[in-house]
Amino acid sequence: MNRTRPDLLISGDAHGKDSLPLVEIIARLPAAPAVLVITEHITEADARILLARGAAGILLQRSALQHLAWALTAVTEGSRALSPEIADAFIQRFSAPPPCRRGVCERVASLSTREREVLVLLSDGLPNRAIAQALHISPETVKDHVRSLCGKLRADSRIHAARIAWQAGLVA
Repeated sequence: MNRTRPDLLISGDAHGKDSLPLVEIIARLPAAPAVLVITEHITEADARILLARGAAGILLQRSALQHLAWALTAVTEGSRALSPEIADAFIQRFSAPPPCRRGVCERVASLSTREREVLVLLSDGLPNRAIAQALHISPETVKDHVRSLCGKLRADSRIHAARIAWQAGLVA
């Protein structure tokens, strides 16, 4: 008697996390098939849990037909498949600066308009002379602004100030 194992299981549910028990059971099997979850709605946290526990992919029901063909190919070949909406949420979360730590945004807000302009250019890696040329001020004035903004930001260096600017969302 020959037995065959499926290469892929598709689980459909309303909230993504409803497939979690199935995903966990399947993941424990030897030569486990890939599990693709199709769901009406899923939170980012539930998507991360499903993927961490063994799901090979997650598609949102509203766009599943559009993406099913490539998703099936991807998961059966050992890759992951996510609906573009889910992938975009992950990308935005991990490519955005971390949320401002307490006090950082307030310190940036305390900068004058000119200090913010200097900080943005400083964050681009420009030296004082180039910042001076861009803002039509003297290099000595730039030096004064850098000293002042580093003091207000409690930054130890220009690089530290640039990182604070990035954390506050002032620069990309």
